[in-house]
Amino acid sequence: MLIICSVYACIIIVDEKPASNFTYLLIVQSQTNAAHAMAAVFESLLIRFKPVLVEHAESPPASFSSVTDHLKSIPGVESVYLGRPLEKPDYWFLGIRWASRPAYDAFVSGSAATDWHASLRALVIGHPIVSSIAEYTGHAESALHAPITEICTCWDIDHTFTEDNMKPFALACSEGKLAGLHGLAYGEFVQGEHEDSSVIPGRASRLLMGWDSKEAHLQHKNSGSAIDDNIYYLLAKNKSLEIYHVPLQKL
Repeated sequence: MLIICSVYACIIIVDEKPASNFTYLLIVQSQTNAAHAMAAVFESLLIRFKPVLVEHAESPPASFSSVTDHLKSIPGVESVYLGRPLEKPDYWFLGIRWASRPAYDAFVSGSAATDWHASLRALVIGHPIVSSIAEYTGHAESALHAPITEICTCWDIDHTFTEDNMKPFALACSEGKLAGLHGLAYGEFVQGEHEDSSVIPGRASRLLMGWDSKEAHLQHKNSGSAIDDNIYYLLAKNKSLEIYHVPLQKL
């Protein structure tokens, strides 16, 4: 018996004759469905609440719960995440996982989007910094449900960056048996213009990595880890690399 495997399928040869077509097709279909199931449609917003509404810096305003409850009731919204970035304590990270891109498109094309954004804008300073919807390849749920989620973004990237740079970096980290890593996923989106001059518009590539803690991530720096060996991928063909950590809570 000879078993030949690739990323997409396995072919089993017995006495130098291929196994039945049914067996071959069944294996291919299983692999394809598994890959598709790992894609997650996700968007995020960085928001700053109006100081007059904030009673405790470590908690969002009480009135914000009505905004997130409204969001969770919208058809197509699978889950909502909220957390305060450790490196950006003035902001809150709001993540939204959608069932599909068509579900998101249906939302933004209707009046429900206008109503929800109005309720959000009533509580925040200026315009939210929106990282547009994207399909994330990998294990997004593991990354988002970990105690700490690392948000690693390469801004103003080359058009081949996600495939030629982010993908091999993510693969190396995933296979590198990094202690404390729960899972990761990556995706590409277009960052819009913003009133905040620090926001870099254009094509961006983002990696979500779930960790036991921020320290669990940082212990791999300058240690000869898969991160060290492959970080050069993220230092080329982009304008800026940004990393911050968020203790996300699924609402």
